[in-house]
Amino acid sequence: MRRFSFALVTFLVASAAQAESIRVQVWFPANSDSASSVRSIQVEPFGGDAGEDLTIQVEDALRGVNLDGRPYFQVIPSATGSGGESLLRGTAETEQRFSDFTEERERCVKDTNGKCTSVREKYTVGCRRRTLELVVALRLIGRDGALLWADNRTESFQDSHCADAESSPRARSSIARELNGKVASRVRMDFAPRRAEEDVRVDENRKGLNKPDSEAFKAAIKATKTDAQVACQAWEGIGQRNPSHAPTQYNLGLCAESGAGTADHLAQPQYSRALDLDPKHKMARRGLDRLAAADRALRQIQSHERD
Repeated sequence: MRRFSFALVTFLVASAAQAESIRVQVWFPANSDSASSVRSIQVEPFGGDAGEDLTIQVEDALRGVNLDGRPYFQVIPSATGSGGESLLRGTAETEQRFSDFTEERERCVKDTNGKCTSVREKYTVGCRRRTLELVVALRLIGRDGALLWADNRTESFQDSHCADAESSPRARSSIARELNGKVASRVRMDFAPRRAEEDVRVDENRKGLNKPDSEAFKAAIKATKTDAQVACQAWEGIGQRNPSHAPTQYNLGLCAESGAGTADHLAQPQYSRALDLDPKHKMARRGLDRLAAADRALRQIQSHERD
């Protein structure tokens, strides 16, 4: 069983290109706890006029999920045999509607020699608006027949084309492939957690600090551009002398979240402390939200990697 720890997935990368921010690694949990817990998925070919392409795109999206350098799912095409902890099945149909309208244009009035005069005239051209919808019905079913996940969300595309257009309307098949790609991306987000790097801004508010600490705080902000660890060490001293200064407490939470602080397990209490001092501190609230998302994602991984 693979072991994931918060220390493993939160780290600091600082560079001169990053201004007044600290980089952390954030987790985005899968939208479905049930889907994220399965390790193998048998994919049944989807029905409908767009089903074949969607089947391929979904299989590719799920095969492309890698965490810790290993595939997250074993994807089993139906044609290769049976098995797996779950079965993914569904349909994908395209529906197209048109509505006519006109647009007004303007052109010059030409003289008898065919040259434009200063007189302008208005005219109308016929146009057609197209709406193409991809209607899907997807289901993930467990080995015991339980419904683990369902998706009935429609993706849509709209364009228009007038009689005087120089180019032809986009092919229906091309649009359908694009919409299928959006559905495949949705499935990936629903089925597995992901992680990404994010540059999170520090709080630059020095109000309430005495002059020496204010200058030290300002220097710490500048230090984030080259060495966030130096900045975090400075905020630790400022925080000890100013335990009621919400911006410092928030910055210490960000340091802890990034791993640049001396106590990387204190991110949550530091953010909570900042909110206690300033209930309107939106950055501290977002920090707690990131930690909650990471906690859910790691629980999903633990469930997925159960013995």
